[in-house]
Amino acid sequence: MKQGNMQPSSEERQRWRDEYVNRFLNEVGLARSRLAASTQKCLNDWARQVRLVQDQPSSNFGNAVIQVCRSVESELAAGLGSIHALSFLRGGTLGQKAKGLEAMKLDDSTKQQLTSRGTKPGFVVSDLPKLLSSLAGLRSRTDAAHGNAEIQSANERDAAEARRLAGRVLQGIAAHPKGPNERLSRVHR
Repeated sequence: MKQGNMQPSSEERQRWRDEYVNRFLNEVGLARSRLAASTQKCLNDWARQVRLVQDQPSSNFGNAVIQVCRSVESELAAGLGSIHALSFLRGGTLGQKAKGLEAMKLDDSTKQQLTSRGTKPGFVVSDLPKLLSSLAGLRSRTDAAHGNAEIQSANERDAAEARRLAGRVLQGIAAHPKGPNERLSRVHR
């Protein structure tokens, strides 16, 4: 805390955000180093929004939902979107990405590229579209979409569901190395 002030210092706030993100990543079994820098920034922004709601209970969780969705979009773009056949993941909405994956039949080359980065091809065409559709639905029925045109305020339950869905997506799409110490063991479930 700053002297004479009850507000935490910027270093304390950053330390809290880092701990919050690291706890989340540990829960889903990912090391921060496995994520793109842009994804890490989105997760930091997400933690900032979560803390803001904790500190100001009159706020709603809409921005936290947006930021965790952006972390998913960022990792899709930087990771799977770098594979030619999946380059459509670099743009569009979560719903559009889900529809594109649902319609996709992976060729052998794409399957091989996914496997070499530690991503299961079956996850990409089966679970991933469902998870993205769920995130898109959550985002669209709350004020976490459409330029905050209020449909329904995002609440703590919505934020927890967005966190759960994003964790499953990131766990499935983040590059997983073959080395023994690169992937954290899954402690919480």
